Amino acid sequence: MEVKITSVYDEGALENTQLIGAKGFSVLIEADGRRVLVDTGLRDRYLVHNLEYLEIDPESVEAVVITQGHPDNCRALDGFLGMRETPVKVYAPSGLFDGKKGFLSFSTGLSEDNRAKADLDTTDGWFEPIPGVTVTPFLTNSDGWSERFVATSGRRLTVVSGRGVGGPARALDAVADRFGRSPEAFLGAVLLEKKKKPLAEQYASDFSSRGCDRLILNHCTGRDGMVNLRTHFGLNGIEEFYVGMTYRG
Repeated sequence: MEVKITSVYDEGALENTQLIGAKGFSVLIEADGRRVLVDTGLRDRYLVHNLEYLEIDPESVEAVVITQGHPDNCRALDGFLGMRETPVKVYAPSGLFDGKKGFLSFSTGLSEDNRAKADLDTTDGWFEPIPGVTVTPFLTNSDGWSERFVATSGRRLTVVSGRGVGGPARALDAVADRFGRSPEAFLGAVLLEKKKKPLAEQYASDFSSRGCDRLILNHCTGRDGMVNLRTHFGLNGIEEFYVGMTYRG
């Protein structure tokens, strides 16, 4: 199966393009021509701009998977729905979009016009929004934060992370148990910005001990987090994943 993942929202963007980098996370996953949007980023206008610049037809997206309730991952859903004419399945945490979205609102609510376009599904547990793309149950870390991850089973078994608050171990282990083999690649974020070196050392150990040797990182990994992880994996051991970049796995 051919799997292609494109960054459509991140703090960084490809140079010499009109793509916009801004705080948040969103990737488009394509598996044998079918498409799922994982998270939406923070600001409507930036997501809309990047999708239009990359010539991604919003109607071609069959489902949206929201991995958690952090605004960086979910607030721009309203903007994405505003680009569509037809409803779309949205897998989201229970109650996340129950509020109203208003002017200068920091809520994750949806406008009245767009609410009807979101076929909200609060499914927990394992499921496949499309073949080749598998969503984990919500996994809770020691601080009580819950998020879910996405696995793609193309040429490589790849874990996609929208934030990675508790590091990679939970997701890697859950996916390994599900598929009966260890993930070979990890794409997205582990929360390391403003964190101290020992945490990066722990995460490096988590990756190495599980045989996950291709790391494609962005968002809240942060610049310092990238540097600290590269002390373990080398300069080329960590790939950056800015808006407009693609990964084939």
